[in-house]
Amino acid sequence: MATAFQDMLVRPRWDLAKRKADELSAPFSAPPIPALEIAEQQGVDVVFADFGDASDQVAGFCDFQAAKLYVNSEDIVQRQTFTIAHELGHWLLHRQIFEHDPDKYQIFPRFQEVDRHNPFEKEANHFAANLLVTMRLLKSVKDAPVSSVASAFAVSRSMMEFRLQNVRNKLSRGKFTAVFLIQC
Repeated sequence: MATAFQDMLVRPRWDLAKRKADELSAPFSAPPIPALEIAEQQGVDVVFADFGDASDQVAGFCDFQAAKLYVNSEDIVQRQTFTIAHELGHWLLHRQIFEHDPDKYQIFPRFQEVDRHNPFEKEANHFAANLLVTMRLLKSVKDAPVSSVASAFAVSRSMMEFRLQNVRNKLSRGKFTAVFLIQC
């Protein structure tokens, strides 16, 4: 029997993901936002692990029972940071759902296009983007060169390109246009 909470996530809760990310990034007045520190403050251990033969396939995953986020130790730091933020999004936003029904939580191969209708992945990506590159800190530098802004926020260039596109769309049109971050 499904609960009302489980049935509720048929589409991403953009505002909830942004609000939670903004709450967690609020104490920081300058980039980069320390995703590892924030995750640990939220009660999860971050483990950098060797995924063996799956290292080129998996960036990370969350073990909800053990309260651990596993991150691919072979990835570059920017990818690891995004993975921590993304998996923290799952931990904070989806834990009740995934603990009740573990089959809903899937570990996606890195280069497989994630189902564009998967609200869990969209929401976790939105949370990660807003945590690592908060609008509050980005507004004043949104017109600087992408590589410089990415470096300041300690994120990948591709992640920053998506984020800047979203911010510029929001500022120019007065509303948010969601871009699904797949391979940031």
